[in-house]
This record gives sequence, C-alpha cells and structure tokens, in this order.
Amino acid sequence: MSDRVTPATYVINNSLIVDKVISHLDQLDFVQLCLVRKQTWQLAITHLWMRPLLHSVEQFGLFARSATTALPFELRSYQHYGDLLHDLDLSMVVRRWDKLSYESLAPVFKHCVRLERLDLSLCQHLLGAQFENLFADNPRICASLTFLDISETTFCSHNLIAVLTKLPGITALILGETSTDDSVLEAISKHMPCLEWLEIDSCESVSDLGIKAIFEGCPKLAYLSTRECWGVLDTDVIAQINARGGWEDIEVLQDYDEGEQIGADDYESDTFYEYNYDNEDPDFYATIARQLQRNL
Repeated sequence: MSDRVTPATYVINNSLIVDKVISHLDQLDFVQLCLVRKQTWQLAITHLWMRPLLHSVEQFGLFARSATTALPFELRSYQHYGDLLHDLDLSMVVRRWDKLSYESLAPVFKHCVRLERLDLSLCQHLLGAQFENLFADNPRICASLTFLDISETTFCSHNLIAVLTKLPGITALILGETSTDDSVLEAISKHMPCLEWLEIDSCESVSDLGIKAIFEGCPKLAYLSTRECWGVLDTDVIAQINARGGWEDIEVLQDYDEGEQIGADDYESDTFYEYNYDNEDPDFYATIARQLQRNL
C-alpha cells in the first residue's frame, strides 16, 4: 500500500508556502509544530531558539541548562540548542537585577556562540569581574555580537573598557545610566569602527572631550543620544553625528529658555504620534520637528 499524500504534505514540502506560514506563527505554535514530526521540528526549533521569550529567572535557568544539550536530530551545522540562539533579550526577566547570576549566564555564553544581540540591561547582580570573564572566556561571542544593551548596570568604567574593546563588530550600543565616562568613549572610538547607534543617556561623567573622540573615531556613527549628560555642552557635534542618519531635526531640539537638550520622546502630542514612522519622505522628520516646536 502506497503512502497517502495529503495537502499537508504538499505544504510542508513547499518552502515558499512554509516560509509564509511560519511568518504568522507565535511561540506556542512553534512548540506544537515541534511535536508533530521530525520535519516540522526542524522548521520550528530554529525559530523557537532564535529569540526566546524569557520572563523569569527560573525560566532563564531552564533555558541556560537546555542550551548545553545536544540536538536530538541532525540540523545543518548545529550541534547544541545554544547554537540556534541569535538574540538574547533579558529585559523582561523579573528580578534579574538581584537574582540573575554569573553561574546561569556562563553556560549560555559558552554554548551560544552565534549570538548577535544581547540585552543585559539592569542585570545588577552581575559583578564587574564576572562581566569581564563572560567575554574574555568566549571570544567567539565577542566576534559575533552586533548589538549590546548594558544600560542601568553597575560596572565600573574599567570593566566597561575591558569588555567593549573586545567587540569590534558592534553596530548598536546602549550604555544609559552606567559609569560611562570620557575614557570609555575614547576606548569605543578606537575599537568599534562599525558603530552606528550609541545611547549614553544619564551618563553624568561624559564631557565634550568624549563626544569629540566618538565623532572622530566612529565615522559610521549616525545616532547619538545624550539626554541628561550634563557635562556635554557642545550640541553642534551631536547634531553633526545625528545628521549622518537624518536624525538631526528630531533629536537635537534646543530649548533656549531652559538651556537643555530636548528629544522627541519628551513629548506626547497627538500630532506627533499620528505620523507613520516608515515614511521614506526626505522631509518627514523635518515636518515632525516643526510640529514638535509648535507644541513647546
């Protein structure tokens, strides 16, 4: 008796249809697909692990242990579940600020060698020396990372320098509310030639010297946010940086009465939010800026 070919078989063997269907699935759908058969497991498992949704320290602990587990079936060049991970976002993990430990992070760094995006914001339980060791012991992650968020962490400036100088491929870096100072920015300017996006909001030790170093050393930098960096007075340099990416009209608005820099996020006008941010009109941001100025 020959095997019966069902419509589902046609679908699963057509990559164009499969790709379209997968684009509409959520995490629960992928879990269910993993339970159907080997072929659907191979399709779903890569999406489940590419950017896992983590909400608790306990959940992250289970995830970290699973990352070291060998895959049950052959899947291209991947050997462990951790090889599938590309984006680790811990920003939604409750109590990460006092519960997330070096011991739980270490196996993830060791086995997730294709990691491209990493969000460790508010992971304040991680000590500076441990932060350095995570990267010093795992050079493959240092080479693969393109995005790093370590905002609201307690690492000293020398910890930051020790790590950031090992990450040449970073294109986006978020350091808000950290001990970032001019020495950190100078180190970034010498070791991050690909940097395009930098946020250093509320880094009170930064001055014009650090901003100048970034401007001169990072030619691809096209967005710089310096809100509440009270030591930064030369807004012209910031404007020049943001002009590279077309952000100058929306991010460097000056309140001449107060003498402080104002960004678009400081306003919640109906006029501002009715615009479509995917608009490619070259006058789009200038129009938004004019609307903002009317609401000042």
